Amino acid sequence: MRKILDEHKLVYTIAGHAGNGNFHIIPLMNMKDPKNAKLIPIVSDKIYSLVKEYRGSIDAEHNDGIIRTPYLEQMFGHEIIQLFKKTKEIFDPQNIFNPGKKVNGTKQYMIDHIVKS
Repeated sequence: MRKILDEHKLVYTIAGHAGNGNFHIIPLMNMKDPKNAKLIPIVSDKIYSLVKEYRGSIDAEHNDGIIRTPYLEQMFGHEIIQLFKKTKEIFDPQNIFNPGKKVNGTKQYMIDHIVKS
């Protein structure tokens, strides 16, 4: 993990709960810089692939927001994602509650949202 983060010359911290194997990777970056926003999916692709290789989870105690949403199918599988989508359609047919989170989020949506924030 450190190798991936260091190859992109990121300043970061890794914190978490060693007892249950739950770690938070926190890159310290200016999210208003479009270069950094474009770097997030590049680093996420590598980190999440590594996590999957070791049969880990990309989420634990926090929910899945805009940054993790494009990767959820990789973790949960297509069938579970379809259940998430059906649930969203039932309770939020107009997609007004947290659009782009948990379902229907793309890497481009993530980048665009980060730059706007």
